[in-house]
Amino acid sequence: MKFPSILVSLLLLSLTGANSLATTSPFSQTLLEDENIWGDGKAEYSIYEATLLRYGISRSSEVRHILVREPFSTKALVKADNWQSEDTYNVLKLNQIIRVPTGSYRYDQMYSSFWKIDNGDLLKFSLSSIDSCGNTYKQGRRISNGFHYQAFTYWEGMDEVDSKTALPSNTLFYDELPWKLRTLDWKEGSTFTAPLVPSVINSKAKPIKTSSAKFTITSSGENRMVTVRHAQGTDTFLFAQESPYRLVKWTMWDGGELILRSSVRIPYWNLNKPGDEKFLQSEVYSE
Repeated sequence: MKFPSILVSLLLLSLTGANSLATTSPFSQTLLEDENIWGDGKAEYSIYEATLLRYGISRSSEVRHILVREPFSTKALVKADNWQSEDTYNVLKLNQIIRVPTGSYRYDQMYSSFWKIDNGDLLKFSLSSIDSCGNTYKQGRRISNGFHYQAFTYWEGMDEVDSKTALPSNTLFYDELPWKLRTLDWKEGSTFTAPLVPSVINSKAKPIKTSSAKFTITSSGENRMVTVRHAQGTDTFLFAQESPYRLVKWTMWDGGELILRSSVRIPYWNLNKPGDEKFLQSEVYSE
């Protein structure tokens, strides 16, 4: 059966459009590239009242998120000493600082994420985890088709891990969501799916694997809300309606929760004298 040329053209246009929609990213570069926010040389410093689970028990704790733009060394993939060198580019970094009391000792952990400014991709992550049982360090670096993952832990059989894992191009990491979801191209009621790597914020070094997660964008009162349904359960993120869309509340799949207590933009690396902790309160900080 021979179709008229006009019908063939319409069919091809329809298929092309469908494929284009399927590959369109749900994320926007607008917030990531906003010079008025990240170009001022300051960091967004947020403190959260937290309830986190350790050994199956809820623990009252505090979590700090420090978000800042910094120059990165192309070769070393660390903060560049010479930020004017041609061998550097800007990244956005989020440090998640976690302290959890567990009876006679506590967990001290920091997870760092680094995103490329020009495309929003997670370039690198690292974790240091310290408790009274031992030390763990993990690092993941983006390679052409996935991540090069290395870990050193105090667990037998996981004492030294070095693997390269191929991942789909649209893979997300659970631990990057507090920032990554702030960059969504907000469309009320929209949904999308993506491969999701579970959290690596722990002392063990399990292999990097993905499972499908569904993301739903809605509103909750005065806040933006993103619901994430994944293999382990459901997480709910609430973000402020106004840019830069700070994370207001995070309810985790395991019952953990973060609630924003304070947030301020400061050059925290210069505020290291006794008493400078007062600058973490927005009402007392001034230029």
